[in-house]
Amino acid sequence: LSDSRLSTILIFAAIIIKMALLLQQVTIADPRSAYNGQTTQVLIINGSIAAIGADIQPSADTRVVDAQGQVLLPGFTDVFSHFCDPGLEYKETLETGAAAAAAGGYCRVLVVPNTQPAVHNKPQVEYIVQKSKNLPVSILPYGAISKNCEGKDLAEMYDMRQSGAVAFSDGINPIQNSQVLTKALLYVKAFDGVVTQVPDEIALSKSGQMHEGVVSTQMGLPGKPALAETLLLNRDIELLRYTGSKLHVTG
Repeated sequence: LSDSRLSTILIFAAIIIKMALLLQQVTIADPRSAYNGQTTQVLIINGSIAAIGADIQPSADTRVVDAQGQVLLPGFTDVFSHFCDPGLEYKETLETGAAAAAAGGYCRVLVVPNTQPAVHNKPQVEYIVQKSKNLPVSILPYGAISKNCEGKDLAEMYDMRQSGAVAFSDGINPIQNSQVLTKALLYVKAFDGVVTQVPDEIALSKSGQMHEGVVSTQMGLPGKPALAETLLLNRDIELLRYTGSKLHVTG
């Protein structure tokens, strides 16, 4: 293992297994911290930062790591990931997805509802919330905007919010029907919710295999025009202005 890879594993071991770990000569990158930009020592005990400073003396059971040239920063958040659980576990599970996230420095992951069954009701949200409690990262479920992520009828968004859904999206299925998205934007205002949408006009892009341009023409492959994104994005911005709601645009 490389030194940086080993350090990442040891930091998560210190958090999860509650071992004591001293990082020496590590550079802190956190604009919210008074130590931002400093190269110093960081002591982690029982899963929390216990001390920061150049004069820390480790105890006999503390694992010491020379982190010179490495950077310590807050854990990342992935706001659009697919862990395929429930129903598509042959691709990924909550456990394997959480392990991969932890190895990459992610502490929080929002997972899309495009599972089988879709996360479009209270029991499915509760399944993810309960199954994720003992995993090394926080897995936060999106609740589907529409039933089965089909873009037709609104799902049980209020109940899902009460059960732990942090936002609402049809995930990899962009809402094509303007009326459905308008209703969703208005509905979530009742509980200060957020809708997340991938801007993609499927009628223009569904046959595309790569970005439309000179290269796609030279290779003889169907292109996906940038217009497919900008067209739906412009529509969503207008619907957002109309409803006065909250919309997060993702890719």
